[in-house]
Amino acid sequence: MRLHAMGLLIISALLQACAPAPQKMADSDRRSISSASIDSNITKPPAPYYLGPGGGVGLMFGALGAIASEQERADARSSLLAFVEKNGISIERIVLEEFSAALRSSGKLMLADRPGPGAAVIRIDIRQYGLSIPNGFSSNLVPILYLLCTMHDASGRTVWSASDRLLTLGNPVPGRPGEDLRNDPKAIENAWREAAKVVSANIVGQL
Repeated sequence: MRLHAMGLLIISALLQACAPAPQKMADSDRRSISSASIDSNITKPPAPYYLGPGGGVGLMFGALGAIASEQERADARSSLLAFVEKNGISIERIVLEEFSAALRSSGKLMLADRPGPGAAVIRIDIRQYGLSIPNGFSSNLVPILYLLCTMHDASGRTVWSASDRLLTLGNPVPGRPGEDLRNDPKAIENAWREAAKVVSANIVGQL
């Protein structure tokens, strides 16, 4: 069972490694674009990723236990989604707030509240988010997050793009037991917020 869990972790890491090539901003665009707004319509996957302890995919937010079939894995993701929605946790809101804060603190680009004449628009795509054990021998869960950001000028042309992600292995956010997260939904929001801070800072650093 532990080998099965490790295999899923490796597959997940390989999938996350297939990130699109970044697009650096041309000097001419950098001179002409002085401000940007962030599109509040943030896209995300239909359900979060979830890989729990117990030698397999544990359905920590519904029935407990090690599960392995694709249907059970889908049920685990749906269960986590229902849990966070019930408790008012929005990954889109978390990412929007943390990316906005990272951009403001960087001083690299003025952040406008709404699109204006000649202003650029930044769009954020949440490619993956969720919770996972960091390795096959852990009983704790860490947040995973993969963001792709693109900037478009007033004509809709892409002038910049960058992505970053937190993998399960080497995750800088401390892991916590699944039971703790289930009993304290705020802890899930805090974990995703810490992940969003790290990923947002890394992406803004590429601007």
